[in-house]
Amino acid sequence: MRPLVRLASVLLLSAAAGSAQVRETIHVNVVEVPVTVVDRDGNPVRGLKLENFELIDQGHKRPITTFDVIDFASPESKRTSPLNPVARRSFFLLFDLSFSSPFGRVKAQAAALNFIARSMQRRDMAAIGTIDVQRGFRLLTAFTTDRNLLTAAIDSPVNFHSSDPLQIAGTQMTELAPPTATVQAGSKTDDSALGIDPTDIAVEIQRGQNRLNDQFNRGRIERQVTLLGGLARTLRMLPGRKQVVFFSEGFDPRLVRGRDVRAFSDAMEEMTQVQSGEVWKIDTDNRYGDARSLSVVDQMANIFRGSDVVLNAVDIQGVRVQNDLQSGATINSNDGLFLLAKPTGGEVFRNSNDLKNDLERMLRQQEVVYVLGFQVPTTNQGLFHQLKVRVKGLSGTRVFHRAGYYEAGVENALERVLNNAQIVLNDLPQTDIAVASLAAPFPTRGDAQVPVILEINGADLLRDAKVNAITTDIYMYAFDDEGTVRDRMFQRMSLDRSKVGGKLQESGIKYYATLSLPPGNYAVKSLVRVLETERKGYARTDIVVPPASDVAVLPPFFFEEPGKWLMVRGASHDATHAGYPFQINGEPFIPSVAVQVRNGEPRQFAVFVYNASANEMAWETSVSNDRSGSHSAAPHLLKEMTGEDVAKLMFQYAPVDLDHGAARLDFTVRKKGSADVRKASVPLTVQ
Repeated sequence: MRPLVRLASVLLLSAAAGSAQVRETIHVNVVEVPVTVVDRDGNPVRGLKLENFELIDQGHKRPITTFDVIDFASPESKRTSPLNPVARRSFFLLFDLSFSSPFGRVKAQAAALNFIARSMQRRDMAAIGTIDVQRGFRLLTAFTTDRNLLTAAIDSPVNFHSSDPLQIAGTQMTELAPPTATVQAGSKTDDSALGIDPTDIAVEIQRGQNRLNDQFNRGRIERQVTLLGGLARTLRMLPGRKQVVFFSEGFDPRLVRGRDVRAFSDAMEEMTQVQSGEVWKIDTDNRYGDARSLSVVDQMANIFRGSDVVLNAVDIQGVRVQNDLQSGATINSNDGLFLLAKPTGGEVFRNSNDLKNDLERMLRQQEVVYVLGFQVPTTNQGLFHQLKVRVKGLSGTRVFHRAGYYEAGVENALERVLNNAQIVLNDLPQTDIAVASLAAPFPTRGDAQVPVILEINGADLLRDAKVNAITTDIYMYAFDDEGTVRDRMFQRMSLDRSKVGGKLQESGIKYYATLSLPPGNYAVKSLVRVLETERKGYARTDIVVPPASDVAVLPPFFFEEPGKWLMVRGASHDATHAGYPFQINGEPFIPSVAVQVRNGEPRQFAVFVYNASANEMAWETSVSNDRSGSHSAAPHLLKEMTGEDVAKLMFQYAPVDLDHGAARLDFTVRKKGSADVRKASVPLTVQ
């Protein structure tokens, strides 16, 4: 499922001759459009309703089927629950390495670091990249909430390297290189023997050299503009509006749109050439602009608008000086940045040595986001649709929205990386592969040992695969409350169908890895992907890692039948020496992740309680679901064991008269004579 254009299949049945039925499948796009509305002063307009909006798609008015409002200044926006990815604010901080000075780049890095540290909210995402007309565009990070990663990339944008394949916690850089350009130098002829005035020769040589220089620099500008368009095209399928913050001093706008009206000396020289009949000496590109370059800029702007990407340029030269004691009056213009930003709907932050206020003003305008959803049939993959959004009943306001959308098409390699990262960052459901996750924090000295077990459906892994060897990637991340990745794992497995196909078809893979986390709240997110088919599965588990001295109750572990799954041991940290933690009386067991129970059929489970002995605890169990509420579960205690730091309780549970479907088993512990309560739960499926 793509985050911007979600596909649903609608099956239409129509009667044919002889009462036969003809089946036709029509795909429907569910398109979500983020909209921001600001007043004359640039302040966000709040309180708008669905009836205030009108949406036009390719000239046709579309009924708005879904409507949502996100106010990033409200307390509700700071919750840890998943947020509609279309409404999330995404900022791409892009450093220009071609049209900027070393001093300007230092200012850009300082402004970017300040933006990450002080202006970005916890739910905002940012990505870092560089653009160089010689080396191309380089993606240092994908869109992520990990401020540590973003800070490291900003500190050294030229040399930054890391190892995360999804680029949300450190990775190798990905490069889109432009085609190599060659420039041939002109030849110089000695005309002194021809009786020509050497002064005229010098002027003509200089004029020719200037034109060659202009041609070379114009080519550099066109390559940069083309690269910017390629970046916007790559971002087109990511959810929501993407704000590119382009740190640059800009190029000479004369090479694109023609000379500045203030260039008095150039105008006088042209007048002299006309009066003397030497019109061939007039550089029309310098006077009127270059048609090819203007066309390249226009194409870039169209790609930006169609991809819902806005380019905001930050003039890192600061306050520009137009007069100098030595050189006199000069034209020091940042109009090249305006040529890039304005056609995309962006702004140029200029004439300021305080970039923090400029960037905060940009954030202020996007504080309130209205998300409009509508449905439209898919007719042509990759086709672009123009959109217009009107706000009724208001005057003096400005409306910002995506200029259009693309019907779903084929991903390129970089788009695939960014889209996979979005799945993890935005908790986008993936139903191609069924994945269940269990994460349990075992207190140890120092950081807690957190084993994570994934149950991966084997039949889903095999589906649509045409080759014998199936390559499966497993990505695992632990995000804290601030969106920083505290630990992660990546593993690539090659599954030989001739050897393990039977086991996969029967059940699947039970994958076991270990994270190491300090005390705190975490979202453990796991993505499973088959490279050959691009089938994916996703699971998220929220856990609390308590301090090592606190009473901690781990979730109930139901015992799994040995030999049912294909067991795969994943990575763990060298610093973790606790060994395999799932043991009762020295005997290891396999915990079940997706727990299934039947009424009247007993299942055994264990509960581990740290920093409390069995004789000083009181506990109770209950089972609940959405239909019948909560009631006592009353499992039978089989065994209790108390070790140095942990009490292990072993139960047998035979559910009675539970409703079929999803349920939850809760285990509550309190110390006798104390009101302090600890609770752990495990989801159940009642069959």
